[in-house]
Amino acid sequence: MSDNMKTITRIPVTSQIVDAIKEAVKEGQFPVGEKLPAELSLCKMMNVSRSSVREALYQLQAQGYVELKPGKGAFVRSGSPDDNHEAIRQWFISSAPNLEEYMEVRFAIDPLAASLAAEKGTDKEIQQLSYIHVQFVEANKEQAIPRLVSLDEQFHTQILEMTHNKLLKQISELLLKELKQYRMMSISAKKNSDNTITEHYAILQAIRERNKDKAQKAMIFHLDKAREGINAVIHDKKEL
Repeated sequence: MSDNMKTITRIPVTSQIVDAIKEAVKEGQFPVGEKLPAELSLCKMMNVSRSSVREALYQLQAQGYVELKPGKGAFVRSGSPDDNHEAIRQWFISSAPNLEEYMEVRFAIDPLAASLAAEKGTDKEIQQLSYIHVQFVEANKEQAIPRLVSLDEQFHTQILEMTHNKLLKQISELLLKELKQYRMMSISAKKNSDNTITEHYAILQAIRERNKDKAQKAMIFHLDKAREGINAVIHDKKEL
């Protein structure tokens, strides 16, 4: 077998959906301003899960191709977006009231989770959290936005797992749907995620040290920066 043969890589389902819809939009199958088929219809057309379609639509909105209107569906915004900043900004403006409520809940849950993780997390769980952080650093080098979004979610979910508190995890799961879209839009608006890496590392290090107070403060600092980022986009500051 030749050493020069290309390595076969699997393309994530979500990426395939994104590419298919982009192509359809660029070819004029769905004109600008027109509503895309409903999520369920897209699922049947492409034989994929509803969660994959929803994730793809979030990515397309972050890239400026579509606009998601609550209760109405996805509408084609552009066939070749030059700058997706305004689309992201408009999403943050329209979502600001809900996002502030989510941030208030996160300020109650996440610092507590970090504190409990420092106290109750096993050495194996801390090792897994460290591995997720390393993967996030690598994804940031490539600016692989869908991967960054997934790893950011995994980082915070792992901390929740480390609390060994079922009720806290159940409450947090209620936020996941909206936070997934927030993460996509937030990371898409950033030039890079260097600040997030620094903030995540501070949380990780505090948990490694089993320092509950330090872990709690590091998480609060991280959330403060997230809130500042939301305000930066809303007030049209290009960089987060």
